[in-house]
Amino acid sequence: MRKDTMENIVTIVQCLKQAEEGWLWIREISRRCKLHHKTVSRLIDTQLTMFIEEQKVEPFNIRMFRLKPGTDINGVFRYLSVMKKMDKIF
Repeated sequence: MRKDTMENIVTIVQCLKQAEEGWLWIREISRRCKLHHKTVSRLIDTQLTMFIEEQKVEPFNIRMFRLKPGTDINGVFRYLSVMKKMDKIF
């Protein structure tokens, strides 16, 4: 896993943690993190699915996200460090 990818994931997780229990959509996360909205969407779909709850607002086709209750940010960081080590092995 590339270093900039890991930094972007950490930025997204911290943004969702600051929102506490509030739901955020991808465009709002990208504004707060100063990342492109496609980057945010890709990282959420590929790396953070086990840590994030998703809710769809049907008439507008909007996906809302928040951290799952009880998610420890240190657990996310441990997951990222393990993924980095796995990439070095393979």
